Amino acid sequence: MAFHARPASEVIGDAISAIGSLKWIDTTLVTGFAAVGAAYLSVRAVHAQISQAEQIEAGRNAAKRAANRAVLPLSLAALSQYADRNTSLLQVLLKSCVDQILPQAVRIPHFAQIPSGVVAAVKEMIEYLDDDERKVFVHLLVAVQVQSSKLTGLAEEHDRGQLTLATNLQSYIIGQAEIYARAASLYNFGRGATDEMPLGLKRSEIGSALFLVGIRDNLRDDLVERYKLDADAIWLPVSELASSGSVS
Repeated sequence: MAFHARPASEVIGDAISAIGSLKWIDTTLVTGFAAVGAAYLSVRAVHAQISQAEQIEAGRNAAKRAANRAVLPLSLAALSQYADRNTSLLQVLLKSCVDQILPQAVRIPHFAQIPSGVVAAVKEMIEYLDDDERKVFVHLLVAVQVQSSKLTGLAEEHDRGQLTLATNLQSYIIGQAEIYARAASLYNFGRGATDEMPLGLKRSEIGSALFLVGIRDNLRDDLVERYKLDADAIWLPVSELASSGSVS
């Protein structure tokens, strides 16, 4: 215990002094052993410092992950409202179509913007996840970014006089349902009900999301049939759906 209580430098210094007083031993050999011992103690001390630093860093990462996870439901709720709002606006445009074409006289509304702070919050969450977990959130952000760009493009193209087909609007509705479904699939993780991430988004989950964002009756039936949204097959994270509404 006395050895452990004293600094390594002091122990090594006393050992070397003791070696110098031993006239009947090969001091060169003993000095070599002492040097090896000193190196061992130094390496051991370095390893201990590294281990302690790693433990501190792991603790910080765990705390940040927990904090990000605690606010995750707020971000998911904001995305759900974002998708719901945009779906309502798209549905109004769809009902305004004549012979499957949106009349040029119809004004494109101002679609909801990506909720402030959501992208940053999800990005920070991604930083403290493993590779498989990251993919789930990356797919969510990709869906949000792609669909936001499509809605921006819709307004610009319509203003330039380009035709907007009903099938275009329907594919945008599917895109919003994807955002809603991806956000909904993460609520249990965000609330701490489970530590497991969803392995993938099922087509049937998008079908359910359509109902939740207000797409019902014949329109929902048509979209479910066209995109095979009554199946348990995984919806591939390919957000660039064809304007014709072909299955991804």
